[in-house]
Amino acid sequence: MKTLNYVKILLLCVFTIGLASCGDDVYYTMQNSDDKLCERTWVEDYESDGVVTGAYQLRFYKKDNKGQEVSTTYTTDGKVTYDREFNWRWTDDSKETLKLTFADGKVKYFENVWVRDHYLSGKIEGKVVMLTDANYINTCWRN
Repeated sequence: MKTLNYVKILLLCVFTIGLASCGDDVYYTMQNSDDKLCERTWVEDYESDGVVTGAYQLRFYKKDNKGQEVSTTYTTDGKVTYDREFNWRWTDDSKETLKLTFADGKVKYFENVWVRDHYLSGKIEGKVVMLTDANYINTCWRN
């Protein structure tokens, strides 16, 4: 009889562990895609002592895999803006790294890319960037 109780407890433990392992692995189901990345303006503002000192923008277009990078720096004399176009592509099927190729031949890698509903993050040339969909920002501030 005691052996039967031990077998029941063992089977219950195996069954419980089996159920716990049946969940979805969220990490692998959150795949980056062109649809999430493209046709949006991704922005990040830079601040110093509560004052915006600059902004960085990226735009990705599906058509011809074109894109645009805009960097703006605010100074006492006004603002300085650099606006450059690039071609982009995912480096492999994992869709975790983007290769940005500019007209002058310069290449930037956007690594560890995470595209979510309203956020884009990763590393560009070793610098961590966390960009927000400009339309999402405008909608939030209006409400």
